Order: sequence, then structure tokens, then C-alpha cells
Amino acid sequence: MQVDKEALRAQIHRAFDHVVAPTRIDEMRLPRYKGDDSYEMAAAFVGKRWSELTLQELFYHRESLGTLSAKAYQAYLPAYLEACLATEDPFDKYGADLRGYLVATLKHWPHQQGEHRAADTKERLSLLDADQRAAVADVLRYLESRWQLQEAGEILRDW
Repeated sequence: MQVDKEALRAQIHRAFDHVVAPTRIDEMRLPRYKGDDSYEMAAAFVGKRWSELTLQELFYHRESLGTLSAKAYQAYLPAYLEACLATEDPFDKYGADLRGYLVATLKHWPHQQGEHRAADTKERLSLLDADQRAAVADVLRYLESRWQLQEAGEILRDW
């Protein structure tokens, strides 16, 4: 399946460019996350437009993506979606982890510990409108076809 990545990037922009990022750190994280890593991500991203974040910043904070509040997740999800399109090189040092952590936040997986995980995922996804869900779905289709990311296909089947 040949994907027009520029068209996909344009779709992400159309769907998410109007989303306003939180302007206070306390709006950035889910209340239960009090750790240094989630605070560091919140402080680095707060008030920034998603398109301002570099691939290196996204990679550095990838493990904290699931600690974002639903509103912050909606604001910064497009940065991670676009980062998944950044390279075709299977040996790049960012892509696999960025794809993996993004997919981990789009579904409650059986291996994820904690009773709050399913509710967090449901809340995150509930804020996405039809255009945003379509952009996410198209990126998931790309991830499944280009990178044989079976989890992306699983998410699509559940949607």
C-alpha cells in the first residue's frame, strides 16, 4: 500500500491545528501522575503548539505520553502522529519507540497494569472528533502496512 505522506500530514494539520494547548502545568497531567518524568514533559510542552515540538523532544518524553490529561493528549497527539511519518529508515533511532508508545496510548492493552488505564484511554479518545479519529485511523493504517505493526490493526478493528 503506497501512502501519500504529505497528504496524511495535511490531514493531521486540518484535523488538529485548531486544538488549543493547555497553558498551565496542572492542566497537562492526569492528577494521579506526580512524578518527575510526567512533570518534565508537562513543563516542556505546556503552552506550545504541537507543530513546534521537535522529533527529539517527542522522543525524549515518549514514555510519559500516557500521563497527559485528555485535553493535553488531544493537543499533542498530532505531533506524535506526524513523528510516525518522519522516516522510512528501519534503523533510525526514534521511529520504533515513537510508534510503540503512541500505539500503547490508543487502546487499553491486557498487559497494562492498573485499573485506571482503561478509563484513561476511554477519556483520551472521547475528545477526538470525527476528523481527528479519521486522521488517527489513517496513520494506524500506514503503521500497519509500512511497519507491520499488528497492534495498529488491532486498534482499527476495535474502533
